[in-house]
Amino acid sequence: MLSLVASAQAQRRTVGDLTLLPQVQGEYSLRGDDYVFAAFNLIPNIYSYSPSGSTFAGGEIRVGYEHFWNNQWSGGGRLFLSQLGGRQLEPEVFARHWNTWGTVNFRQRLGLRYRIPLDGPEERALAALRLDVDRVFPLGSSGLALLPRLAVEPVAYLRFQREDYEAKEPFLDFSELRGEVGVRLSPRFDFTPWFSWQNSYSIALPQYNADGTVKIPGGNSRYVQPILGLDMRVTLGNGVKSAERRQLPTQY
Repeated sequence: MLSLVASAQAQRRTVGDLTLLPQVQGEYSLRGDDYVFAAFNLIPNIYSYSPSGSTFAGGEIRVGYEHFWNNQWSGGGRLFLSQLGGRQLEPEVFARHWNTWGTVNFRQRLGLRYRIPLDGPEERALAALRLDVDRVFPLGSSGLALLPRLAVEPVAYLRFQREDYEAKEPFLDFSELRGEVGVRLSPRFDFTPWFSWQNSYSIALPQYNADGTVKIPGGNSRYVQPILGLDMRVTLGNGVKSAERRQLPTQY
C-alpha cells in the first residue's frame, strides 16, 4: 500500500494549453446499419515548438468499414495515415457491443491497432477499450435532434516480453475522457462540438547536472492535453432516411 502511495506521489503531471481540433468526415450508408467512412483532421502542434508559429503540426486521414451482425454486435476495421514529424500507418480491427436500456445507449468497443512508422523502426501494438453512453433527444419531426454523449477510452501498449536492455514503459500508453453534444440537423448532416482530456503516459530517465546532482528526476510522468474539437459529418447513400437505421457518433 505504501509503495502505491509513493508511486502516485512520484508521478509528474504536466497540463498543456487548450487546443482546437477540427475534423470533417463523410459516411456512406450500406445495408442495414453498415457503413463506410472517410475522415480528415488536423493534428495540433502541442508536442514540439514550431518556428513558423503554426497551430497545427500535421494531419491525419482515416478510412473504415463496419458491419452489424445483429442489433447488438458489430465489427470492422479502420486505417489511419498520419503525418506528424514523420509518416505513420496504423491499421485497426475492432468489435463493438451495443445495448439500449430504454432510450439510453450503452456501448463497449474493443480495438487492436498496430502502429507502423514509415520513416522509422519503432513499431507499436496497442489495445483500446472504449466505453460510451449517449441518448438521442428528437426536437420535432424535421429530423433535428441533440445527442449528448460521454466516453472514456484507455489505450494499452502490448509488450509481452521486455529484454533487459530495453527501457521500461507504462502499461497505459494513452487515455481519453470525452464529453460532447451532437447536433443532427437532418439525416444527411450533423456536427458535434466536443471537449476531452487526453493523457499521454511515459517513464522518463533522470537527468543530471555536471556535478552529478539530479537536474530533472525520472519516473512516471503524465502529459494532459485539453482538446476542444468540432466534427462535421455528411452522410450519403440510399438508406440514410430509413427510420430503422441507427447511426454511430462521429467518434466511431
